[in-house]
Amino acid sequence: MATKTEKLNCIYSPILLPDSEGYQRCQRLREKVVNTTPQVCIERARIITRVYKETENLHILFRRAKSLDAILKEMSIFILEDELFVGHISSKHRSAPIFPEFSVEWIANEIDDISTRPQDKFVVTDDVKAEFFDDIYPYWKGKTLEDHVMAYMTDEIRLLRFDANLFALGIHEGGGLGHVLLDYEKVLTLGMDGLKKEISHQLDFMDPATPSCMPKIRFYQACISICDSVIAFAERYAHLAKEQANACTNPRRKTELLQISKTCMKVPRSPAGSFYEALQSLWFIQIIPQIYDNGVSISPGRFDQYMYPFYEKDITNETLTREKAQEYLECFWLKFTEPIKLYNKADSTFFAGFPMGQNLCIGGLDEYGYDATNDLSYRCLEAHCHHLLMQPNFAVRWHSNSPREYMFQVIKAIRKGNGMPQIANDDVFVPSLLRLGVPLKEARDYGIVGCIEATPKNTWGRYNGGYINLAKIVELTLTNGKCLTSGKQVSIKTGDFISFKTFNDVMDAYKEQVKYCTRQLVIWNNIVDMVHEEHMPTPFTSMLIGDCIQNGKDVTSGGAKYNWTGPSGIGIANAGDSLYAIKKSVFDLKKLGSVELLDMIFNNFESNEVMRSFLWNHISKYGNDIPDVDDITKDAVDIFLDELERYSCYRNGPFVASLLPVSSYIAFGRTTGASADGRLSGEPIADGISPQNGADQNGPTAAAKSVAHIDHVRCANGIIYNQKYSPSTLATDRDIDKFIDMINTYFSIGGAQLQFNVVDSNKLREAQQYPEKYKGLVVRVAGYSAFFDELSKEIQDSIISRTEFNLN
Repeated sequence: MATKTEKLNCIYSPILLPDSEGYQRCQRLREKVVNTTPQVCIERARIITRVYKETENLHILFRRAKSLDAILKEMSIFILEDELFVGHISSKHRSAPIFPEFSVEWIANEIDDISTRPQDKFVVTDDVKAEFFDDIYPYWKGKTLEDHVMAYMTDEIRLLRFDANLFALGIHEGGGLGHVLLDYEKVLTLGMDGLKKEISHQLDFMDPATPSCMPKIRFYQACISICDSVIAFAERYAHLAKEQANACTNPRRKTELLQISKTCMKVPRSPAGSFYEALQSLWFIQIIPQIYDNGVSISPGRFDQYMYPFYEKDITNETLTREKAQEYLECFWLKFTEPIKLYNKADSTFFAGFPMGQNLCIGGLDEYGYDATNDLSYRCLEAHCHHLLMQPNFAVRWHSNSPREYMFQVIKAIRKGNGMPQIANDDVFVPSLLRLGVPLKEARDYGIVGCIEATPKNTWGRYNGGYINLAKIVELTLTNGKCLTSGKQVSIKTGDFISFKTFNDVMDAYKEQVKYCTRQLVIWNNIVDMVHEEHMPTPFTSMLIGDCIQNGKDVTSGGAKYNWTGPSGIGIANAGDSLYAIKKSVFDLKKLGSVELLDMIFNNFESNEVMRSFLWNHISKYGNDIPDVDDITKDAVDIFLDELERYSCYRNGPFVASLLPVSSYIAFGRTTGASADGRLSGEPIADGISPQNGADQNGPTAAAKSVAHIDHVRCANGIIYNQKYSPSTLATDRDIDKFIDMINTYFSIGGAQLQFNVVDSNKLREAQQYPEKYKGLVVRVAGYSAFFDELSKEIQDSIISRTEFNLN
């Protein structure tokens, strides 16, 4: 087994013990997060509205830079008791700012219901409402990013996007991009002053008399301004900490506040010199895009790799004990659950439970193919086990030569029951990136973004390229392009189902529907990307992505080395199951006629429960290792992947697919009519690449073999496979060993990812009934985890209804 020699021995047992002061501090901070009621903050909206009014004649890059400068210099800042690391995205703990430059119309329509809606509730005070309607909304109405995007919408796209809800791009039509792996290591080693020097050096070579230099000059000037704004933001915390220290009578806390002050005066302006300074510097860089760009999935990536040198140096030099390092790490870890985002009602169904997607990953291969696990990897596992919160969206990289002890500790962490860490298979994702032309060393060094997007450095993936409902496309195949829920002709006509003579005719019609719908999704994605380039460039993000400084281009203009857009196929199990049911019941067994099947689907199986039961219970389903249905499911997916790969994105890179849903499987299910697999209209469709809830009846290994039958290598943008297990499955060390063997077997046959809810369904039902007793309970929803009590009952029910396996 290839391994890399580490200077520090890995310690598998806990470092921060429950009776220590550090552990108790972290638990107090955890309780503050869990018990804080989310609020809407209007402060940011107030500041940016004023700046945009003052800068209407300036280029958009300068308006963006000036508004960020004002926000970072004027927004309220605070330091919580017990905090060792500072920085928040709004004026209150765990509250969400408003981003009026992106969208305001939905806020005007929904603001009175945000505090009572089924999902992602926020307190909205009367003062916030009054200021929004008096000052914010009147200025931004008709001027937002969403207004500019919607001006380009065609009738064809409108029918599929809104009347059929066949695909959705909601968060990018009226929200920020995000979904990015920043070069944190660059800030830690250069500091913002060093980054500014690098940009200034490029600017020195620009001749304003040369037309091609002019846009680069604007870009560089905006970036230099932003560097100064970031430094000023950190120094505000330094001054606040100093003020609090001067007034503090507790000697220990006074020392901590002085340390915070000294650190914030140094970083991120200068390179970090210690593990503590590196953590604080990283946190500033983590929250600024979330303060400004309105994006999610700002992902720390391979934290245990770029942070390890700071950790190792301090431990080796004995300037830091392992116990204090663990306390620092856990205080830092807790910060990730503080940022949350305000979605509209529709999008809060797609992204239920505040999935900020800040994916921090550990382990995996290094660029030379050696195992990269180190002592900090284990420290991260310990931090996770002590807190079991919803963020960071914790992932582990796993490969065939990962140390057995590492695998064992990962499963012990999963046994804790909050759905993390999820597991990404290097032996699939590295080849997946090679297939896209990424060199081997860069592919091995991929980080994970958002849910499970494999991302090399220097990439602007625009990963959330929308969700497209393949189950709905099967519906359009049967209805000749007509939407069952809206009653409208939303797609092309591909033939009357009753005229089809063979199942091949069905598949030919499905392929034509996929072609048309995918083309419209591609067009809409490229329009959205174009509008973002014109109206919402992201210079702060850009200067922390590889080639953008060298190229003098914003990421939205194609400044990165790798430029992708990543749509996601949804409902693949329902698509495969429905197509197989049509083949068996109509063409093979002739149990149903075409007219009879259509009549049942159009009428939601009313008065046909016997036949619906036959379709659901007696026609084989994906998820049971039955080749015939698995082959058809794979064909349904491959047709989509083949079509998507024909196109280039707005920034001249490929479209890179995923099969992950967030919680969109609920929203898409509501607007998908009855399906031939026996599913009723409005019921949730399958999540991710998982089988439909309750359909996987032959055990976990059979289900995993069906899932691995799909070609995961074609989906670098991510695969989500949820499994749920009874806690008794992992009760003993022997059970864990069996579980590891099961995972390794699944990965050896091509599985790219696994994630688990290890929780008793009865406990979840009790948590539904008595949420106050289970505050802080975290479960895996899709590619993220969330507080169970912050999910709507509909999503809670879908998690409870997942098949609960047991390997014993």
